Amino acid sequence: MHKTRIRFIALTVLLCLAPGGAFADGKWSLKLQGGWAYISGGDVNPGTQGFYDWGKTYFAPPEGGVIEGDFSPLHQGFEIGGDIIFQLTPAVGIGIGAGYLRMSSKYFDSLMRINHDPANIGLVYDFNEATTLEAVPVRLSLFWSLPVIRKVDVTANAGLSYYVGARYRADWLALQFDMTGSHPFQKFLTTAGKERFPLGLHGSLGIEYRMLRNLGIFVEARGRYARFRGLEGTTASEAGELGGGLLPEFTENGTLFYDLTPNLPGEPRLIMVQSRPDGALHRAVVDFSGLSLQTGFRIRL
Repeated sequence: MHKTRIRFIALTVLLCLAPGGAFADGKWSLKLQGGWAYISGGDVNPGTQGFYDWGKTYFAPPEGGVIEGDFSPLHQGFEIGGDIIFQLTPAVGIGIGAGYLRMSSKYFDSLMRINHDPANIGLVYDFNEATTLEAVPVRLSLFWSLPVIRKVDVTANAGLSYYVGARYRADWLALQFDMTGSHPFQKFLTTAGKERFPLGLHGSLGIEYRMLRNLGIFVEARGRYARFRGLEGTTASEAGELGGGLLPEFTENGTLFYDLTPNLPGEPRLIMVQSRPDGALHRAVVDFSGLSLQTGFRIRL
């Protein structure tokens, strides 16, 4: 199991193991929620689009050739989590929580085909990608609730989030087909994680309906601001084992940049790790800022 998921499970267990005696006075509650999430992405999408644009230029078809498909930006995913809340007053509480935020794309979600001779079985290049963004936000929040009608409260919360295990991973693939049956390909693997102080902000607004005295259901919209630079990691270019590669292999360790990539012909502007950046390059922004629409239960203990 990936380390990020292990961290989330551990944090959830800790939240659920709060001392039983502390719940005896009824001032504690537990919120569990999950749902759809949207993020900005930062330089992730334009940096991946650059890979496809480079393919259109470097492997450009002659007159009569066609290019079908293109990159589909990554924005949507899911968020799950929970909070333990202590009521300072009937309307105001303070809580700590944790979540798991993930956006991912799969191969063939963004397939681009460059066909040099559509009328015959000619030279064809396929470009593909699979990208994952994930993190475990640990939240410290102030909660408010305002009764509006019987059994219905308007709720809100706001606070700070610390993004444990914020991580970017991308697998890019360029594959060649031709009449000889040769299938050389090149794979670009990038993994980068946040190692410094990934602090963000969050806030939400929702409606809670009390089904029972100690049980309510709710829906809420949560906004996030979590914009990080300086992720550290590795980019590796790997050639096909049987058919060979399209380009020389290389490995870079260092900081994630969104800028010209000297290792590739034409120096396209891509999101990749570079170990020896020349000049004032742009450190890539990986942006988890966005919106989540959540539904769940609140259990008063």
